[in-house]
Amino acid sequence: MNITIPSAAPKRRFVAARAAFLLAFAGLCVAPATAQTRKELGRMWTFEAAPLGWFQEAYDWQPTDKWLDHARMSALRLGNGSRYFCSASFVSPYGLIMTNHHCARDFVAQVQGDKDWQTTGFYAGAYDKEIKIPGAKVSQLLEQTDVTKEVAENGQAAVLAAAREAKPDLEHEIIALYQGGNYQLYSHRIFSDLRLVCVPHGQSAHFGGDSDNFCYPRWGLDFAFLRAYENDRPVDSKEFCYKWKTKGADEGEAVFVIGNPGSTGRLMTLAQCEYQRDNLLPNVVDRYKGQLRDLNAQAAASEAAHKELLPKILRAENGRKAVQGYLDGLRNERIMKIKASAEADLRAEVAKNEELQKKYGDTWDRIAGIQSARVQAIKAQDRDKMRDLQIEENALNKKIGEACFAVYGTKIPPDATMSLRISDGVVKGFEYNGTLAPHFTTLYGLFARYHEFAGKHPFDIPQPWLDKEKELDLSTPFNFVATCDIIGGNSGSPMIDKEQNVVGLIFDGNIEMLGNRYVFDDEVGRTVSVHTAIIIESLRKIYGAAALADELERKGK
Repeated sequence: MNITIPSAAPKRRFVAARAAFLLAFAGLCVAPATAQTRKELGRMWTFEAAPLGWFQEAYDWQPTDKWLDHARMSALRLGNGSRYFCSASFVSPYGLIMTNHHCARDFVAQVQGDKDWQTTGFYAGAYDKEIKIPGAKVSQLLEQTDVTKEVAENGQAAVLAAAREAKPDLEHEIIALYQGGNYQLYSHRIFSDLRLVCVPHGQSAHFGGDSDNFCYPRWGLDFAFLRAYENDRPVDSKEFCYKWKTKGADEGEAVFVIGNPGSTGRLMTLAQCEYQRDNLLPNVVDRYKGQLRDLNAQAAASEAAHKELLPKILRAENGRKAVQGYLDGLRNERIMKIKASAEADLRAEVAKNEELQKKYGDTWDRIAGIQSARVQAIKAQDRDKMRDLQIEENALNKKIGEACFAVYGTKIPPDATMSLRISDGVVKGFEYNGTLAPHFTTLYGLFARYHEFAGKHPFDIPQPWLDKEKELDLSTPFNFVATCDIIGGNSGSPMIDKEQNVVGLIFDGNIEMLGNRYVFDDEVGRTVSVHTAIIIESLRKIYGAAALADELERKGK
């Protein structure tokens, strides 16, 4: 069954009209329910299939085509060479780009020379002092085209070749959505002259270290600013940049994350999840532990070695804790019950349609058989059998995606593919450890945590912060949480409100969120963002970067 998505604008008008009709009808009957279709599959919506009806039901609000286009054009994907790994956004009319410190720290290490800007931070202070970063680039999504039919008829390579010939000035890629149930051609504008503008102290960005990573309450100042240049001048980005709201968002307010989530496994079968839980992920955690032992031993040899290896150590620490969180999620009975129920529901829907049942009905059982065969192949060691099983499984995964798309269409979002998404939610605290986590933390909490641990690493504060403590407004919001749907790759994503004001900068999630890789659940899972207020407070009072703060707040120009 070959299903294609209609072009974006007609679809949006249809959905908007349908939602308006439903609301009018509901006024005569009862209020519309705010039940999302298959919530366990998450809220990583693609822009070409933005869920206008759901936004209307959940938030009594719908974005216009103009809103969606501006949000898409203001967002960026950050990379180095041929690889994209983080999200970013334009936040001023002068090509200013916001992302995370941990997304930019390799860039800092690359250009710092004999300085130690990873530790001390950096602020250029003027355009001619901004440091060019060789190889760094961002991509801006300009066009999306449904090419499902073309891929089926001619193959991906031919479709890409045609796109490159037609528009050689853009970077094109084919995105397989719903594990191949639908294909989109995404065409990007590339900005490849990026320069370092400002980063905070490394310890401020990474306060709490591995202990606080994937945790909340939290006090991480994880921001970085770059600038895009063209023809040796800052890019004119006034037509596609977000505004800045230092006040941030209120508790209960609707917010939206615009970014590039890397990968999720929400269409994975129950058998695949069980295989990862029992066989794959425990081994991955052990490998990370071994890597960290080796790296820390090498770093202990000298100060120079520690400086060189620090980015690798931080990545390995993050990877170990992330994979452990994924594993803990799969060991959570509640998550596995949701996964089993969702799979049973999809199989039941497939069984109702004779054509779908004939084409897809045995797919889940065949995938389960592969997991058993994989366990036996591992026991028998090296590798040809494992390769053959993977090839077969990839083909079956595509059939799962096709079946899911045939049943639910774009009422559900596809798994993450490092492609641009919009994720909705609300600012909201959560219950944990028998108490409540507030929806935001403050500077008071940063200094309290420093004193409670006697300033010992990783709870030490850089000296300039200690020197300026009496000048700081300690009630300034620092980090905050919301119910939006994120995963690795969303780091550096802007969090915006309905007016497209930046209210936060995504840099993490709480530990309970990691199980969302397989099943989305916002009962306690939360995104964690840097609050816009602490960015401004630190720029003005710690880093002597009043001009940058003025640029963000649109003062003086």
